[in-house]
Amino acid sequence: MTSAGSLGALLAAFIDLVLPPRCGGCRRIGAWLCAGCRGRIRPLQEPLCRRCGAEVESARPDCGCRRRLRSLARLRSAVAYDGPIEHAIQRFKYQGWRRLAAPLALLLVERLVVEGLAASWALAVPLHAERLRARGFNQSELLAAELRAHMSLDAPPGHLVRARATPPQVGHDRLWRQNNVRGAFEWQGPDLEGRSVLIVDDVATTGATLEACAAALRAGGSGAVIGAAVARVSI
Repeated sequence: MTSAGSLGALLAAFIDLVLPPRCGGCRRIGAWLCAGCRGRIRPLQEPLCRRCGAEVESARPDCGCRRRLRSLARLRSAVAYDGPIEHAIQRFKYQGWRRLAAPLALLLVERLVVEGLAASWALAVPLHAERLRARGFNQSELLAAELRAHMSLDAPPGHLVRARATPPQVGHDRLWRQNNVRGAFEWQGPDLEGRSVLIVDDVATTGATLEACAAALRAGGSGAVIGAAVARVSI
């Protein structure tokens, strides 16, 4: 008998043959993220805040983020949100290029391994049901699934849900973002028994959304919560 995984691999190979991969950064045919675009990805430049991973002017324990990121133990991003990564994430998130999940998640896996960050479980920032119906998929869940596969992690026994719809965070300042998502998430499931959790998103700016998710997970009994995003927006 052929396993579901083998069937999935065969189907993916057939789709790639009929519809060859097209780079999410430059749209060239050949790979979902081509070597040229990979070479133009900008790594986050040291020094970075030890707590939230933001680019800072000088090395120090934190950049003042501790006052607003109280539930997140750490926040880490793989690369800067500009150039080919910005184009790739836009196509992944808004144009349905779902196959970009694998190369984007791999960037994040590499960063987490270098940082030596690990957790018991990994899960995604959830979408509200209305937005999920409109978009058809949760891009962060695709990323989280890739991370779980690469890092041999499981999802926790329950669900993190977005209890109320919130306007998009894009274009607003830090305080507005914090207020917009405060209390927007709930943990629905058994007590998390002090286990550590990795919460995954595509892009981080101020960390407000990941912090709100972390607050819900801590209320559900989790241990340390680590935020992980593919790209970081400089502010």
